[in-house]
Amino acid sequence: MRHAALIQLSLALIVFVGVLGAYGAWYVAVGKASAKSAALAQEIETKTQESLRVASAREALATLATDEASIQAYLIRQEDIVAFLERLESSGTSLGSVVEVVSVGAETSGERPHIRLSVKITGSFDAVLRTLGAIEYGPYDSAVTTVTLDTLPAENGPSGRWTAAATFTLGTRTAP
Repeated sequence: MRHAALIQLSLALIVFVGVLGAYGAWYVAVGKASAKSAALAQEIETKTQESLRVASAREALATLATDEASIQAYLIRQEDIVAFLERLESSGTSLGSVVEVVSVGAETSGERPHIRLSVKITGSFDAVLRTLGAIEYGPYDSAVTTVTLDTLPAENGPSGRWTAAATFTLGTRTAP
């Protein structure tokens, strides 16, 4: 019996060492796979973050392009100043006044180019003020720098006629 017990013990020991070796090999293989998996997970996370940054940058660029187009529309193109002046004169007519462009000049001092525009507006008090407001608060970069209001003498026209001499600065841009 002793010999049979020794064989059984040896056999059990060999199986134990074999299982232990197989477990060790399995453990090393799982460790390597886990390390690869962790590296891949980190790479996926990095790529995901990068793609989110790219998407955010594209969205910001689209927003900036829209904002830039809005700002560009707010400034009058230098090539369109004649058409703009014609629209000013016709807008005065629609508001019940007469708009006469007195002078136009480029103003290059400062960061952005401007046009200095002097106009004479004639009409009833309400029409003159409405026309001044329409010019100042129009959909473009404008600011009133000076305004002079006066009534016309009775010999120059019917009473109740007013005249306004105003100077504006208009923001301009060159053609894109």
